[in-house]
Amino acid sequence: MTTAVRTSSLPVRNDPQALPPWKLVLPRGGYVSSTEALTTAMGVPGFVLLDLGTLAGGNDAHRLLGLRYLIANGEVWRTHFGWQRSLETALRRELNDEVRVQDLLSEAEDLLARLREARASITTADRDELAGYMEDGLLRALKRRDFEDERLLKFLILMQDEPSLRDKAAELLRARAAELYREDPQVLDLLYAAVHRLGTYPATTVSAGQLKYILVADKGEMGVRATREALALGKIPVVLHSLTDDKDALQVRIAREGGGFAVGLEGNFRESYANYVQIADKVRAEFARRFGDGWKEELARAGLYPGYGPLAENAAAIRHFRQESIVFVGPMQDVVENAGDKRKFRLMAQEFDPAAVTPGLVIDSDDPGEIQRIILETHAAGGFTFPGRLKAANGGGGRGQAVIPTEEQVPQAIQKVLGEIKAYNWQPGVMFEQNIPETIHLEVQVLRDRYGNTRHFGMRDCSEQRASQKIQEEAPPALLRRYPGLEERICGLAVRIAERVGYVGAGTVELMFKDGKFYFLEMNTRIQVEHPVSEESYGIKRKRGRVPVNLVAWQMRIADGQAIDFEQQHVVQTHCSREFRINAESWKPELRDSRDGGKGLFLPNAGVFDRIALPDADALRESLADKGVSDLKIRFDCGFEEGDVLVNKDPTFGKLIVSVSSKDPDNAYELLRLASLEVLKRLKIEGRQVRPDGTPIADAPFKTNIEDHVRILKMPLFKRHSNNDDRGRHVNWVVAAFRAEG
Repeated sequence: MTTAVRTSSLPVRNDPQALPPWKLVLPRGGYVSSTEALTTAMGVPGFVLLDLGTLAGGNDAHRLLGLRYLIANGEVWRTHFGWQRSLETALRRELNDEVRVQDLLSEAEDLLARLREARASITTADRDELAGYMEDGLLRALKRRDFEDERLLKFLILMQDEPSLRDKAAELLRARAAELYREDPQVLDLLYAAVHRLGTYPATTVSAGQLKYILVADKGEMGVRATREALALGKIPVVLHSLTDDKDALQVRIAREGGGFAVGLEGNFRESYANYVQIADKVRAEFARRFGDGWKEELARAGLYPGYGPLAENAAAIRHFRQESIVFVGPMQDVVENAGDKRKFRLMAQEFDPAAVTPGLVIDSDDPGEIQRIILETHAAGGFTFPGRLKAANGGGGRGQAVIPTEEQVPQAIQKVLGEIKAYNWQPGVMFEQNIPETIHLEVQVLRDRYGNTRHFGMRDCSEQRASQKIQEEAPPALLRRYPGLEERICGLAVRIAERVGYVGAGTVELMFKDGKFYFLEMNTRIQVEHPVSEESYGIKRKRGRVPVNLVAWQMRIADGQAIDFEQQHVVQTHCSREFRINAESWKPELRDSRDGGKGLFLPNAGVFDRIALPDADALRESLADKGVSDLKIRFDCGFEEGDVLVNKDPTFGKLIVSVSSKDPDNAYELLRLASLEVLKRLKIEGRQVRPDGTPIADAPFKTNIEDHVRILKMPLFKRHSNNDDRGRHVNWVVAAFRAEG
């Protein structure tokens, strides 16, 4: 049992490669053996780094990375491990040639000796010369695949030993990535392998420029979006779907019509979309069936896109796919584990800005008495005030936490949270934070490639919620008008967080906001449902004009090894936008909600779609022109078409995004409210309710929350919000207001 208390800033970041000489350098949570490193470094056919199954660059990258692990760990393996016996056993198992086995054992001895001699021979002149070697000689050596070049070996040794040289090499990679992707993508993969930090997992991308298939592993509107984006990029969509629920789903139809194919999964939602073992097995079997002897080469050109389904933020799934040689479109396993741990996130955020987290502490213990003692002692010392909130460090979805109104109720809260940690098999450890009631929910959209280019796309306000689920989102937040410079500060911190954790792909940093102060909460290591509201609010300046933001396409490009090819200053706001989650549900004031005991809740239903009709944007734009609207955009992302049936699904079947621009920025959000009202009134989604088996129910029209969205926009509090007054607005205001009205 361990107990650690952390209440202030962290020490300077520990370098995962700056370890005592008897420690091995390995990916966090992973393993590379001496046998793997030696055989791959020597280029022995049939051997790879087994835990790095999705390493971009193929065998050459494995050989280079094996060499780097030898440089980092060779002396430890040589002096503390019996590496010869395990290597000999592995070689005999793979090679039926005793002479060749003995030759390879001698080569391994020679290679380790050569690395020792190279390190011992490095002079001050070498250090000065190798700093400039990166610009030219390094790329030439990689182009020739000359991994035995003495200057390359010395460079790799120095880069391992001197953090400043590693930082320069990483900057070279970042600066040259876009050019090399166009001119020599194979060298780009090797440069990435040469400078990648060994203490972390390499990004899960295909070899640069080789992405051919997108394995769509989400359903509904996100599955449809991903399938269409794959086709738009010229990729072949491969749709994974439940045979029970989705064999004729819209994304399956789109994929087949576009030249793609589908892979059926057995079981219900959890047994299919969440079952990464079944998914990997089914995908590998389907590729083997379709492509015969060349199926592994075809699979190496595929990327599995999780959307925001159950595979997203699932470190175990990412690990399994990597070990099955399936590229995961998103961050790496160790990034998800670190960024998804609320303790680590909190400590990292307060290192950047001590005032950017709520008053509180992190307790690495599972002893209830110890946790209680630490909380009460810190409170007595003035560390925070009650009410507070106790959270499981690895909890989620509102589980594993308890509000503590007074210090007398600390013991009950501890028992509750520790019980849920045990029940859900989470790692031990808790956080206690001062409870800040009635906050605004903000978040920053970030995007980062594997080379270290990080961009943000402003902020979103997601405070219109029900049952801790967002139903409306706004970008950029209207309240930022009252706080000049705040958005720049918050987004800058979010970028630093993404860079610190080594993020790859699209992600979100979430925070609370109240009375001009902000408090970072967590990082969502996936794209989020509300990302379209940011896409519609911003554009990217190019030489030939401004182009739309497409975060899903960029996720796929990054998985293809592309570098982000625009600077932060090229991201410009063009509109202010609001997203409405169109749900198969409606407000029922007469029903009591078992979650909080209050009367009134949103009740879901299922149905068949008879009509889906959007209003005409041009006609609405003209009708609103006299009010000051200079542009109006209407976007509807939907996972269904007329005639489709919604059953056994998430209630969110579509997302309506309304965007306006105005010559009068002070009036833009009121114009957005008025335009949204007109769009919602004209949006027609009609159908009939169905039973769980899909049979229509007589005289029971399909219910949606469209009228509820209209009701929200007409409420006095929301009108004040649109006119720069957020008094009384917080994440729980919608349900409270609905209940007050009856």
